Amino acid sequence: METKNISYFTLEGSYEEIGRKMALMPNLTSGVLKAPNTFTDNELNEAINLYRKYCPGLVRELEGYAAASNVSVSDIAFTWMTYLIPRCSGLIVEGSLMNDGDTRLARNYEFDLEHEDLVLFKTKPEGKYAHIGGSVVLFGRSEGINECGLAVSMSSCGLPVSNMSGMRPPKIKGLQFWAVIRSILENCKDVDEALALVKEMPIAYNINLFLADENGNGCLVETMDGELSFERISPTSKKKYVCGTNHIVIPSFQKWEPYAMKNSVIRLQTIENFMEDKKSLAENDITSLFQKTYPEGLSSRYYDDFFGTIKTVVMVPKNRTFKIHWLLEEENGWEIYQIADQKEDHVLEKYYMKEKADPSFFEVVRL
Repeated sequence: METKNISYFTLEGSYEEIGRKMALMPNLTSGVLKAPNTFTDNELNEAINLYRKYCPGLVRELEGYAAASNVSVSDIAFTWMTYLIPRCSGLIVEGSLMNDGDTRLARNYEFDLEHEDLVLFKTKPEGKYAHIGGSVVLFGRSEGINECGLAVSMSSCGLPVSNMSGMRPPKIKGLQFWAVIRSILENCKDVDEALALVKEMPIAYNINLFLADENGNGCLVETMDGELSFERISPTSKKKYVCGTNHIVIPSFQKWEPYAMKNSVIRLQTIENFMEDKKSLAENDITSLFQKTYPEGLSSRYYDDFFGTIKTVVMVPKNRTFKIHWLLEEENGWEIYQIADQKEDHVLEKYYMKEKADPSFFEVVRL
């Protein structure tokens, strides 16, 4: 087996101070990546204006990073880059189905190793909610939980949307998933507030967004080319779980893209079969499902195909707990973090193995 280093850092202070601190961290991958010539000044201004409106303070963080790195804000990858297409699975289980009564949000995050940050941040910006979450191009978040007990996660919905060559261009101008998730974590205390913010946001990325809070509320939000649909669960709802993989799962919404990768359909069926008639689940039951390899489970080692399991995450809104297992291998074990903890920054070595996907894994089928 080979190894990769995984990092955990605490970021605290004003947004500008956080940006400067990130630029000076020796163990962080650089966030500097020169923008392509096709990224115009007008597009830069549009991006900055979106961040100012929906991610308050983030522009100051980018400016702090740029100043400390002696580069232009336009040459920070977060500002312009939209090619990240993670492949993930997600499940929210309302507390009445858990043997301890606590709601869970579980997710897998599949991607490749060369473009993945492999960083977990606890971020405490002045005047905003503190949160723990995975880093995407340093400034964005792939998932996380905040001090109010709001947990957020995502999976890509449908075929890739990107402004990079060879991919389907976005139908609308708007935010990418990593900015949406960070904005929710810093500005919303529960599912109601998060859903209201998402409805207001222009979201260019097609996303399955998972929201869960300490009151047992859960929500799957799906976006497709500027359209939006959602499904909610609560302690009083008949249905007690929501799940998603990498295609549209809300039946009335599937008209917007009525096809999917075969592996996404099979993973969704695996989750639904697992949840059928369940009355009392242990957390280990859920993590076992997520860490079994495809097709019996949801994980894979196809890193060179951008489909290797980077992390399995379980978040418990009630006690603000973030549990993470990196890179699938059993030897790596689980790391447990809580908002109230005062953990020191650290770097961990984790093992991984690579396998090659069969071409049939990526076949596209009609729903």
